[in-house]
Amino acid sequence: MKRLVGLLLAAALPLTGCSFAGHGPRVYHADFVRAVQVFPAVKVRVLGVDVGRVTNVRVIPGGVDVTFQIDPSVKLPAGVQAAVVPMSLLGERYIQLFPSYQGGPALAEGSTIPESRTAVPAEPDELLRSLQDYLGAIDPKTVTTFVQNAATVLQGTGEDLNQLIEHGASVMQTLASKRDDLAQLIVELNKLTVALSTRQAAIGRLIRNYDSVVGTLNGNRASLEGTITGLNQAALQLASLLIAHRAPLTTDIRALTRTAQTLDRNASAFAETGHWATRLFLAASRAADFNKDWLRLNNQGQELGALVLLRLEQRLMELCQQSHALKCTKPAFWAKRVPGLFCFDPGCPLGPPSKKGALLRAIKGVPALNTMLVSQAKNEGQTMEWLIGQLLDRTIGNPDAYAWLAPFLSPAFYAQAFGGSS
Repeated sequence: MKRLVGLLLAAALPLTGCSFAGHGPRVYHADFVRAVQVFPAVKVRVLGVDVGRVTNVRVIPGGVDVTFQIDPSVKLPAGVQAAVVPMSLLGERYIQLFPSYQGGPALAEGSTIPESRTAVPAEPDELLRSLQDYLGAIDPKTVTTFVQNAATVLQGTGEDLNQLIEHGASVMQTLASKRDDLAQLIVELNKLTVALSTRQAAIGRLIRNYDSVVGTLNGNRASLEGTITGLNQAALQLASLLIAHRAPLTTDIRALTRTAQTLDRNASAFAETGHWATRLFLAASRAADFNKDWLRLNNQGQELGALVLLRLEQRLMELCQQSHALKCTKPAFWAKRVPGLFCFDPGCPLGPPSKKGALLRAIKGVPALNTMLVSQAKNEGQTMEWLIGQLLDRTIGNPDAYAWLAPFLSPAFYAQAFGGSS
């Protein structure tokens, strides 16, 4: 008996579960303008599926309040709408809730769907009353006159009417075959209309500006006509001039074209020539004294030595940049080393150590630069001494080969030879 009672209680729990708090049907309200054939027990549906029923219908000021309850497992969106739908023309009705819940905020239990979100069907008596009012407003005499006039107009035009109907059918058939194109046209026109609606202010300004421009042009019409006439005459005169000198112009244009092409091909050579010409004239300006009309011969050796050292410093700094040896990319680094490689004083020794060996030792003091030059010498199948010789020959020549000129490049030599004069 105890087991049987336990089984009966277990079977009864699902049937009475709705009586416990939180598991019963949820109750809502909806306000309608009227509720014809709506009474308690009327079904409530979502997407055509029964989800609840009406529990109470009462009249309120300006409408009807319908209370209904739905299954607790069904959610309603916060903006749900309600409509009274007739099952037949005069039969029972049900309440349709739409749209269905797809996510987002849900309608709270006990909420009321306002009248702005409810709808009721038109009643047959309203339709009959409206039809009666419309037909009652028709004047029989006017209708008789209309029929008689229509008969008179259509008399003898049956064939034309048949053709009109036939052509109309063809037109409708053509439009039907082009319905996709027409639909696309309507969609594009709608997009254009929407775009224009968002540009009303800009279009208004454009129209006003256009009106201003047109007004200005209209006010200066005489001046514009004179200007256009003058331009026309100038164009005619220019055309006559070009036609009269067509042959010489053709020759001149051909010559200018060849000249331009020649200049374009030799642009880099002209630039290089200008660069060295500038340096030549600069050196000449330092060598000449235009006030006394003579050449400064007493310091040419020193100037030449400075230029030699400058060119060598620039070349060495370029090699440092290529080898990423940052410490030797500044003139200050080589200022202490390059002057020691060459000596133009008469007291300098002419023999060993050679200037090539001194420069080689200075380069070995920069590991990154030395590594790059050693690699380059190996790639060419030569030694570092040969590579340093090539550097000197291409930059300033071989200083060891012309060491015997050192005494003649000293200011003391010219002072002794010319008695101290310039």
